[in-house]
Amino acid sequence: MRASLRRGIAVCAAVPLLCLLAVPAAQAEEPEGSSAEGSTSESTGSPLADRLVETVESGVTAPDQIAEALSLPADGGGSLTIDTTGMVTATLFFASAPSEALLAQVAELAEVDQAFSPVPAATIRVLPERIPDLQALDGVASVTPALDPFTGADRAGVLDAVRQALPAAPIPAVDRCGPIPIEADAPLRADTARAQLGVDGTGVTIGVISDSFAHVTSPTSWADDVASGALPGAGNPCGYTTPVEVISDARPGGDEGRAMAQLVHGIAPGAKILFADAGSNDLEMAQNIERLAEAGASIIVDDITWPQEAYFQQSFISAAIEHVKSAYGVAYFTSAGNSNSVAQSGPAAGLPQSSWQTNAYRAMECPVWVDHEPGADCLDFDPDPSVDAAYDLLQIGAYDGSLSPIASIAEPLFGVTTAYELRFYVEGAGTATLIASVPSFGGPYPGLTGSVPVTAESSVRMVLVRTGHDPAEVVPPAIFLGFIRGGDLIDERAYATARTSGDAVDAVGAMTFGHSGDGSGLGTASLDWQDPTLLRGYSSLGPNTLLFEPLVFPLTEAVTVPKPRLADPVVVDAPRLAAVDGTQTTFFGEDEGAPGAPEYRFFGTSAAAPNAAAVAALGKSYAPGVSGADLTSAMLGSARGTSAGGPVNPYAGVPDARVFGAGIVDAVGLIDALPALAPAPTDLALVAADPTSLRATWSEPAAPDRTRVELFAGEAAAGAAVQSAELAAGTLAVDFADLAPNETYTVRVSTVNAVGSANPTSATAMTTPLAPVGLAVNSATAEALSVSWSAGGALDHYRVSLQPRDGAGSDAVDLPADATSHTFTGLAAAQEYTLVVEALNAAGAGTPATLDVATAARPGPPAPPAEPADGRGALSQTGGDSMLPLMLGAAGVLLLGAIVITVALVRARARRTEDAPEQDVQEPLE
Repeated sequence: MRASLRRGIAVCAAVPLLCLLAVPAAQAEEPEGSSAEGSTSESTGSPLADRLVETVESGVTAPDQIAEALSLPADGGGSLTIDTTGMVTATLFFASAPSEALLAQVAELAEVDQAFSPVPAATIRVLPERIPDLQALDGVASVTPALDPFTGADRAGVLDAVRQALPAAPIPAVDRCGPIPIEADAPLRADTARAQLGVDGTGVTIGVISDSFAHVTSPTSWADDVASGALPGAGNPCGYTTPVEVISDARPGGDEGRAMAQLVHGIAPGAKILFADAGSNDLEMAQNIERLAEAGASIIVDDITWPQEAYFQQSFISAAIEHVKSAYGVAYFTSAGNSNSVAQSGPAAGLPQSSWQTNAYRAMECPVWVDHEPGADCLDFDPDPSVDAAYDLLQIGAYDGSLSPIASIAEPLFGVTTAYELRFYVEGAGTATLIASVPSFGGPYPGLTGSVPVTAESSVRMVLVRTGHDPAEVVPPAIFLGFIRGGDLIDERAYATARTSGDAVDAVGAMTFGHSGDGSGLGTASLDWQDPTLLRGYSSLGPNTLLFEPLVFPLTEAVTVPKPRLADPVVVDAPRLAAVDGTQTTFFGEDEGAPGAPEYRFFGTSAAAPNAAAVAALGKSYAPGVSGADLTSAMLGSARGTSAGGPVNPYAGVPDARVFGAGIVDAVGLIDALPALAPAPTDLALVAADPTSLRATWSEPAAPDRTRVELFAGEAAAGAAVQSAELAAGTLAVDFADLAPNETYTVRVSTVNAVGSANPTSATAMTTPLAPVGLAVNSATAEALSVSWSAGGALDHYRVSLQPRDGAGSDAVDLPADATSHTFTGLAAAQEYTLVVEALNAAGAGTPATLDVATAARPGPPAPPAEPADGRGALSQTGGDSMLPLMLGAAGVLLLGAIVITVALVRARARRTEDAPEQDVQEPLE
């Protein structure tokens, strides 16, 4: 197995065995074909494989003819999987971890679909005639054909509707979104829980395991169910848009898993649903159980019974269930089975009769009309040592049909030494004619299953022939023989009452099988939705008996070593609880509607189990921290028994705990049984301390055990927390450091009580940006200042202001994030200020940078002249400022100007005289 199977798996329970009336064998003749002649090939170690090889070697190749030759059904539970090339699906076990060379040899003979680790096994497809060659490989321990599992689709109790008919009850009106009424609501009080307590499964993930999910398209498909509101997903008209997540859906089927998902969604519409098929064998189902848990399922429900499961030991599937319960806190539900039948006549009339079992094999000589190999013997059905009774006589009622026997011998997995087969003979006038011979699986598996055609009003002899065993065995093995389907065709059988003689103890009636009865899963019985006090006649009963130590996760290669016998048998009461069935789906079940108005009703414990799991989801959504173990305990403790209006036990002498367990599940009672949630914290605040830290504070209304604090990036508590802490009760604050500047964060604070239930509240805040850097004054005058800076990091905007040390300052100004300068005007001269530049986030919180600055002073009057050194000439000033200096200056200027002009005129006249021609000179007139 891969990582998911590495940790282990286990299943199976045994049951107390019954004493039945001895019926003397009728004189019979040897029937033709009754001999189980050997194949031309050597034995593979699996009687079933030997028979398959013999059949194919004789020339039979058609799948239905092969099934008939092996006394197997042609399809459905217990059938072979044969592909179009004639290959049969099988489970191959190696003696130890296989080498690459051995794997290559296997691949030459078969198709390896899946190899498991560390369990040395593989799922293969192989032509039957090659099975002996595979078995002959050094290192191959066994090759066993893998038969299909049983689901609720092939429900027993075909006559139950006739024998237990009720008047049709009014169908509840569809009072909420969706295409069909949720008829399980009222009897399980789920509608009251949703309405009054506000729970709908939100926050809970449920895993469903069944045959298939999305292979059927009529009368509705998966997409149709989403569009109508029957399933969640994109386009769901009711607002539940999280789609079903399919983990595995490889094998064809009737989409019983989709019908189960509809029932879950009807009761717990807010829950997320996962689906996985049952795989090709019990190992693959065990693997899928863990895959669902790994994908987040806290509740898992299945309706699968593998005939390969052991009866007297918890085997692979049960080990997987126990592992996910302990490692993942899963609550696990399963169908109890639809295998019960009730005797209609004889001394056991009105009592369950589907099974017969004894605590130790009692050997006797086979009747002369049973052809067998030398050394074979037959089971004595009568515990009285003085009586030899080689067969159980079955009286068939008024209907033709098919019996589906299922059996197990009390030997541990990988320790099977007994080969056996069930023979069925129809009794005639002094004759006994063989009609079916069902071989045991062999290899690691101690069981068998098959199909036996019977006709109405016939008498059928059932004989167990032991064809091989270990003669050195100390304790004769216990035997379980039951009918997983078709038991209701039997009106009366010879050994239908419990009997004890000496150390021999025989019992009848218990039909919970494998993980539905061995204590690993919560086996769920079926009640009628119209009257939930009525137990369905087909609902399987317990108890089971475990005789060997279980398989346990994590599995190792040592898993192939047989487990030892328990010191004392462990009796397990089953089923554990009950829920209703017969409720509607959009496509699956029996159509009980009027012509043209189909009304599909899903019957069987396969319907009861998902209804119970959905109620568990309501409880889990109310108390999300409750463990799977505590949820399971609360489910059982709150279930209503007979005295509280629950189911009524119809079988005298059979304890309630072996009929319907604790009673009918009750959603309101479940929530009342769960511990109250711790009140939510109040006054939660998240504030920025600086660009890289935030501080959360809150008030605590009640004293929880502890407080969980988580910090998430972004505006919602989504994804993985970037920081988290568990704080002692009474702590009311926490600091978060090393955060990114200018980012949004959400804190979620939960108060947690003793069982882990949490009630969160949240708040959002932003860290501040980094402060600006490089503040500087570019210029300063008496009335203005021009300043500049650089960004320290991302921000939303700036706010700048001048804060005076005395006097009036400037108003704050908001600037865009790309601004790097600003000029303040209208300031006072020679004034000192503190410049403040804040980098702000979108919430307006910021980190400031500061700088001391000042404006320039205004210019003053000119300074007076300096006084002479001796002090003379200085006059005292009276009547204001003296005009003498001004007058003396003006006179000086005038005198200098006159001198300059006179000199210029003299020079000009002289030049003219020099340049003029000589003339007569006339004297000027006096």
